[in-house]
Amino acid sequence: MQGQEKGSGRSELDEGMRQLRRHRPDLAVRNLRVAAEACPASRPGELSRRLYWLAVALLRLDRPELALKSLASAQKLRPRGFARAAYRSRVNEYGMPRRATPELDDFYAFYSIQVCSYLSRKEKPRFDSVAEKDAAVRILGDSWRTISRSGRLIDMSAGEKLKLFREYRVSFPSFGLSGQPCDSIVHADFRRKKGLSGDERCPCGSGLPFRQCCGRTASLRELSCE
Repeated sequence: MQGQEKGSGRSELDEGMRQLRRHRPDLAVRNLRVAAEACPASRPGELSRRLYWLAVALLRLDRPELALKSLASAQKLRPRGFARAAYRSRVNEYGMPRRATPELDDFYAFYSIQVCSYLSRKEKPRFDSVAEKDAAVRILGDSWRTISRSGRLIDMSAGEKLKLFREYRVSFPSFGLSGQPCDSIVHADFRRKKGLSGDERCPCGSGLPFRQCCGRTASLRELSCE
């Protein structure tokens, strides 16, 4: 029995919770990550609980993007648990950390999609210099102002906005780009043999819209792009 408890990450979980009580989230994160990785897949409720506490530690470290990623996984495992309430209170329509205004939510979704598309065309998915990053940010700012001032976003659903953001082509300078812009990923429900839009319910059974669940827009910090 002791060997099973050790192999399941129980001791790391206890240590992580102890560090949280001591207000040391930096140490808690290390142990809670190991505890989550060690939790058997046959215990989804327990894994959801460990991911929830990992998210709490990450929030205390001011890492909302990574905390939300952990909460997203936790709420899928236990849709009616406390992780779902925590997730819904922090997530916006794109499955990203909620910003101060809906307009900022739209901008960060557009920004993340475009930057990740740009970096995917490079040999190494990162900015090679501050000048390159500044130029990309400036160009994206100009592109965003063009979109927002055009009135195209008015009365669009979040799913329709996502489609627009993914199909929009930004003309970046060629800072060593080696490929073409990535085509939009086609999401499909293979059981129903149909494409998925962001506004439909997620086929994983969570009850959330696809854009807030399995189809959520990952932030750049989640993808290590920044």
